[in-house]
Amino acid sequence: MSSPTTHRPTSDEDLLGMRLAHRVMRRDAARLVRVADELAADPSGFGTRRRAALAAYLDLFLASIHHHHTVEDEALWPLIVASAGPHTDLTELTDDHRALDPLLDEIRGHAHAGADRTAAVGLAVSLHQLRDLLDEHIEDEERTVFPLVTGFVPADAWARFEQHAQRGGRMGFELTRAFAVMTPDELAWVRGRVPMVVRGIVFACGGRQRRRERLVFGVEN
Repeated sequence: MSSPTTHRPTSDEDLLGMRLAHRVMRRDAARLVRVADELAADPSGFGTRRRAALAAYLDLFLASIHHHHTVEDEALWPLIVASAGPHTDLTELTDDHRALDPLLDEIRGHAHAGADRTAAVGLAVSLHQLRDLLDEHIEDEERTVFPLVTGFVPADAWARFEQHAQRGGRMGFELTRAFAVMTPDELAWVRGRVPMVVRGIVFACGGRQRRRERLVFGVEN
């Protein structure tokens, strides 16, 4: 969601796509904790359809997190080091990423264990851990990485990174969720800049995503 590419420095506005990805992850993690707590408290209250929908949603969510941090490790960190200098230390963020994958696998296993109370409790516990880890990690990342990007990475290099990051992701799932968490000002800014094809994906996939979320999360205020 960057502005047109030039050789200017990356601006804070250019980071909106990353901010939205982080915002969506934290929002979904919190919502999924609430659902998992409900399931753990009364597994019999979840029908087969909702349980299957929860597992399917978790598959998409966990894959999205894995894709996001893999792209950061493989493409963003090297870009920052190349731009800001070899003294740049992103070790703590990389260590957080290494801790994520076993937890993602654990959550996936609990989600597909069937109508089992032990698995339901395990899912809730693991999702609480994931929510807390994401909250802490994302706050650290935005505090340390974003100033490095705006301070050292050219806007055209950032735009190329964003294009790379979009490959391999489920665009319908990612974009509809991103648009759902935008403020009115952000939405107005984005509408004037994103290609028509992106808006088409959001329109085409929006109904399916809303139905998916209603089944998993119910009606939310």
